[in-house]
Amino acid sequence: MRVRDVMAGKSRAVHTIDARQTAEDAIVRMTEQQASALIVMDGDMPVGIFTERDVLRCHVAWRDRLFREMPLKEAMTDNLIVAQLDDLVSSAMAMMIKADIRHLPVVRDGRIDGMLTISDLVKHHVGELTAELHYLQEYITDLQDAVHD
Repeated sequence: MRVRDVMAGKSRAVHTIDARQTAEDAIVRMTEQQASALIVMDGDMPVGIFTERDVLRCHVAWRDRLFREMPLKEAMTDNLIVAQLDDLVSSAMAMMIKADIRHLPVVRDGRIDGMLTISDLVKHHVGELTAELHYLQEYITDLQDAVHD
């Protein structure tokens, strides 16, 4: 199964914010848009990601500094790890686990096309396991019926 298959059933809205904004601006936008992550943009170029984890990290690292005084470029995660639509879901999962991240921007034609979350992958995996369980239950029932015939 490919990343595109998981993305097909979800909104492709990508929440962004300009890199010149502050951490407080990002937190307000995340709250308004009910987003757990924002792609930080410098013009048309993505330069990082700002997530709920970044909020906590900044709070602990700079206790004496107000979010409204903290440039987003200092608060964001600048190592942007991305997936391609044609990547295997298992590869995307492995990337997220290895990097210990919960949000994976998905790129198509060099542009961010959507955001894959750990929640998306869990739902997908549970769906696959449920289908497999159903198949195995039917198989066992068929075997039991064959034994009794």
